[in-house]
Amino acid sequence: MKQKLINLILRRPELLTVVIIVLYYLCIGIVNPQFIAMDTFVRILYNGTMLILVTAGVSAVIITKNIDASIGSLLGLAATFGGSYLNTADPSLLIFIMITVGTGLLGGLFNGIGVAYCGVPSIIMTLGTLALFRGLLALYTGGSWIDTVPEWFLNFSRIPVLGLYYPTWITLILLGVLILFFGRFRWGRYIYATGNSLDGSLLQGIPVKRTVLLAFSLSGVMTGIAALIFTSQIGTIPTQAGVGMEIKAIAAAVIGGISLMGGTGSIVGAALGAVLLETISYSLVFFRVPGYWNSFISGFLLLVIVVANSRIEIYLRNEKEREIDEKVKRRYLQLAEKTL
Repeated sequence: MKQKLINLILRRPELLTVVIIVLYYLCIGIVNPQFIAMDTFVRILYNGTMLILVTAGVSAVIITKNIDASIGSLLGLAATFGGSYLNTADPSLLIFIMITVGTGLLGGLFNGIGVAYCGVPSIIMTLGTLALFRGLLALYTGGSWIDTVPEWFLNFSRIPVLGLYYPTWITLILLGVLILFFGRFRWGRYIYATGNSLDGSLLQGIPVKRTVLLAFSLSGVMTGIAALIFTSQIGTIPTQAGVGMEIKAIAAAVIGGISLMGGTGSIVGAALGAVLLETISYSLVFFRVPGYWNSFISGFLLLVIVVANSRIEIYLRNEKEREIDEKVKRRYLQLAEKTL
């Protein structure tokens, strides 16, 4: 029974995330019944759209056995470029989207080229671009905030449709597209294959470099879209926009079952991990707990999940070795009986 439960968790880690979300939701609801309300869940989804999008994007990179630590700075840079355009005379919504998402895409491409084609380890490359993107933001703004976002754009994110707001619907649609991409399309399977076995992927003729570039580009695009939503929800763009987002996104992905060893996990699980972190964050606000606890909880959960996964892998490896030893012993006894 224990073995079957562990195998089920390893195959479908998002199920465990769902259980944790429900239990946490119920526990908070016992303390304060007002927390258990449909409006609360709608608000959690609305507030979590940025984290869900960024987590889905960085998950593609993690699945290839890489990491993207620059997404927080890239989100701030994309939001800054887009927000400054909105303050020009007669701005176009289409051009604003192109600038913001295009900045995310260019940042992702830059990371991907450095990792895939220049051979720079992903952690080194993206830590470098984390500082680079933040420096570009500071140089562009001169340290000033962008605090005048047009009211018509702010109102867009507050329009409810069938009980949910536009940013939430956009996020759900994009998640559906990514789920379809990874499950049905060749390049989506290439991303999993690359993370699962680099040498095996090369032997099968998979274009590994282009696959890694695609994964980083997806991360950049999703970060750019998250910057759109950030601008519409917050209404101001501080110079520290996106700070710490990379830690929360990576933690959410790992909590949702994306393995740091690459090749496993799902976008559904990653999104659920983001929902769990946002649920915790919202509950802290609900009970007026200081905001700095968010970072502590995100880091703590990341460490717990990584340690737990490591222990489970060790346990399964020992169990497999034990099964092999038992088979060898049985085979040896059978041969001994025949000899006698």
